[in-house]
Order: sequence, then structure tokens, then C-alpha cells
Amino acid sequence: MSYLVLARKWRPKNFEDVVGQDHVVRTLSHSLNNERLHHAYLFTGTRGVGKTTIARILAKALNCEQGVSSKPCGQCNACVEVDQGSYIDLIEVDAASKTKVEDTRALLDNVPYLPTSGRYKIYLFDEIHMLSGHSFNAFLKTLEEPPEHVKFLMATTDPQKLPVTVLSRCIQFNLRAMDNEEIVDQLEKILPDENVTFEPAAINAIARLSQGSMRDALSIVDQAISYTQSNLNEAAVRDMLGMLSHDFIYSILYAVANRNTEELFRVVEQMFERSINIESALDDLLLKLHDLGLHKVAPKLVESRTDNVEQLRELADVMTEEEIQLYYQIGLLGKRDLKLAPTARIGLEMTLLRMIAFHPDSQSEGKTADESSPVGGKANLNTTQGAQSQPTQTAPAATPNQTGEIQSTEDWCHFASTAPNLNGMAKQFANQVSFASREGNKIVLIAPPKASSAIMRSSNLETVEKVISEYIGQKVVLKVRQEVTEIATPDEVAAKQRKEIENSAIERIKQEEIPKMLQQEFGAIPDPKSIQLPIDNPK
Repeated sequence: MSYLVLARKWRPKNFEDVVGQDHVVRTLSHSLNNERLHHAYLFTGTRGVGKTTIARILAKALNCEQGVSSKPCGQCNACVEVDQGSYIDLIEVDAASKTKVEDTRALLDNVPYLPTSGRYKIYLFDEIHMLSGHSFNAFLKTLEEPPEHVKFLMATTDPQKLPVTVLSRCIQFNLRAMDNEEIVDQLEKILPDENVTFEPAAINAIARLSQGSMRDALSIVDQAISYTQSNLNEAAVRDMLGMLSHDFIYSILYAVANRNTEELFRVVEQMFERSINIESALDDLLLKLHDLGLHKVAPKLVESRTDNVEQLRELADVMTEEEIQLYYQIGLLGKRDLKLAPTARIGLEMTLLRMIAFHPDSQSEGKTADESSPVGGKANLNTTQGAQSQPTQTAPAATPNQTGEIQSTEDWCHFASTAPNLNGMAKQFANQVSFASREGNKIVLIAPPKASSAIMRSSNLETVEKVISEYIGQKVVLKVRQEVTEIATPDEVAAKQRKEIENSAIERIKQEEIPKMLQQEFGAIPDPKSIQLPIDNPK
């Protein structure tokens, strides 16, 4: 016997096996059991969600030799022949290939004749929206008042193209696209029976790519079984489908967050060596940004459905909510414009570069540079005259590169908060390590033992090393030890300073007349969260 593809082999034979369409199954089952049968049913929905399948089960239920029921026996001649596609009283019409009015009239000429062996003569129109306008007009009268022995079942992926006069004569069922969880559950039932081993992450990737279509999911599984020799693992499935691996996704987002264009293009180059699908790659990035956005407000929800919890947490720690939303919007626009780019690769690269270019730190740097210009950022054509008229502005305003020094914790805190070109994760690295010592051009730093791996990346160390060299005017080498220490980090120093200022402000407020009266009369005390400190607005 020749091989039968999984989509046909596992097509539901009764209503109980239908996945994800409970609202349709329930209505049809009640109608069949109570014999409240309409003469025309219209099934709408995207591809591969069960329109034709449910129509065939309905045809089987109407003509089962055991009687009309929501549970056809599956054993009688009528049930077997419907399953085999050879039942004489089930006339399936491919409307896409029989669009002419002559074809429709030829079919309708046979409507008055009684069924050959069944209870009902059933016409099943697939993709009925493809019929011509004249065909619909010829069909209307028969559709409105058919003989008692005739039932019309219609399926379409585009109900908007159907005339309202047809829609008003039918009971319409809208089949929804299936959830990824429903597709995964069904695949987990099917694959063991097919003697196929699998990783949950692999079938999750297949479910996502199928976009709610069970037929698409089973077709992809057929391909994956051949590709992996019945061992569905995530790496092989993603490679087969041209999808990005999780490592690539996280590497790209780390590079964007750190504004490291060199690392970014190194990862992109590796991606293209694997022949990935560009649109799918953007989808993967958008999905990960979606997960990061949700993690900011509902971490437990996201972590319960992902396999890379630690990486997700680390990435969420180095991105703000505003950055995530910005990157997501840029990614959406990049995907929209992908077809307009000279090549798909250029479209992807420019999208990633926009994420870096429009980073909030980039914008603030540009603003600072403009404001520091003697003429508000515009070119001064007469530089000599400008220097004479405004001598105080011609002197270099920011000279940390020439005068900066790092010999103590105070110096390190000042460097971490004021050094130019220190941004993103490199800045977070500087703020989360302690200054230990300096000997010549060697600076020793101490990081906490539980420091995030995202913060401790070598690329962050290299960036900070470069910025320090510019800051103090000589080449330095950084050494980082991970150990417990009592030396404060810049973040800890800043938090301590803020707490001291906050306590001082609270004490001053308590001494004022009105707050003192409120405290004596009502026991009211100042809310620390409501106090706006000068440190919160450095301007």
C-alpha cells in the first residue's frame, strides 16, 4: 500500500476527533440529535482548519444507515464510502474549476432526482466564492427552496466574496484558526503512533509556523520526519524551516541593546551562512520582543511557556520597557517595508541598524552634541569671528578624556556616571562592579558572584576598557574578579546617596508647620515615594 500523508491519515472521522472547533461541533451535534436540520450550511475559515472535514462528517451523519445522529457508526456502507470519497449521493464540487453558469445549471438539473442509496442527496461545494456572478444567480432559487431530499454544504476561505443573498439563505459557521497549544497537543498524540521521537520545542516551532492550520502543521511534520529520520529535534527543525535558533535571536538583541554594531553584523553574517528565511527571522525577533514586553508586566506567565527562562530574564534586565516597545515597532515597520528593499538582507540589516540609531541613548547624545555647539548645532561659517565674540564657548567644555583619573571608588563612581560613550550594557557593567585597585595601566574590578552573564559578557568588558583608555588618556587593561566584597558599586553608592537625601528631606518636611500639625492630629507621615528629590531631576 502506498504511503498516505499524515494530513489525510489523521483526518477526523467523527465529531469527537475534531480539534479546536467546539462551537461548531456542539451546534451541529444538537441539530442532528434533535433532527432540526437546515437545508444549507456554510463553513468559513482559513486553510486547514476543518471546513471540508466537518462537512464530510455531517454528510456521513445525515446518511448513516443506523439513522441520523451526531455519532455515525463508521461501519455501514454509507459511512465507509463517504470516508473513501466514493459515496454516490455525496457530490463534491470544486467551485474553483467549475465557475461557469453552464456548470452550475448542469448540476442543478439533477437536483430534483431522488438519492440513489442514501437518505439525502448532498452537494458539497468547496471554495464556493470562486463561482461567477451568473452562477450564483442561477443557484439562488434552488438554494432557497430545495427539495426535501437535498442538502447543500459549502466551504470557503473568503466569505466576503459571497453575495449577501447567498449568505442569508445559509446557516454560517466560522471556523477559527487553532491555538498553538491545540496543535501541539494533537501532534503529541499523533507522533508516538507514527513511531517518531520529538522534542517539545521542535513541535512548538512547527505549531507556530503553521499559523493555526492543522493541515499545514501535519504537512510540515511529514517533511520534518523525512529530514530528521523520525527524530524531531529543535535544531534540525529550525534548520529545515530556515528559522533562527534561540542563540541567534538572543545574540542579535544583546548586540542591539549594547549598540555593538560589530557584534551585530558578525551574527548576521553567521545567520546568512545558514540560509535563513528573512521574514521568518524578523518574526522570531518580534516574538521574542513580545515575550520580553510581557515579562516586564507578567514574568510568571511568560516563564511558564518558555524553555529559555534564564536568557529571557537576563535580556529583560538589560532592556527597559520603552526600548522593547521601540524595537518592536521598528521591527514591524521593517517587516512591512521588506519587499521594498533592494534585497531582503539589506532590509533586515537596515531594520537592525535603525534599532541602534534610534536608541534613546543615541538620541540624548545627539541632543547634547547639538546643545554644546555655539550656534545650536548649526555650522558656524566664520569660526574665527565666533571664537572672538564668544571666547568662553570655544574652550572645550567636556574634557574628561584629558583630565579624568581613576584611583579610588569615588573616581570610579564619577567615571560610571559621567564618562562619554559609555552606554547600554557597558554602562550597566560599570555601575554594577566595584573598584579594587590600580597599578600603572592595570585596573582591577570586583563583580558580585551572582552577576548576570549578560552583564559579564566579554564585549562589555572590552567596551569599558576602551572608554576608560579614552577617559584617562592612556591604554589600560581591566581585570575582573567575581567575589564577595564590601566595596560599594556605583549603583550602591547612588542608592545610598539617594536614601540620605530622602531621609533629610523627610526630616525637613516633618519640621514644617502644616506637616507637623497633620502628624499630631491624624498621625500622618510623609510618603517617601511622593517626594521629588533634586537627584531625580539632574537638570
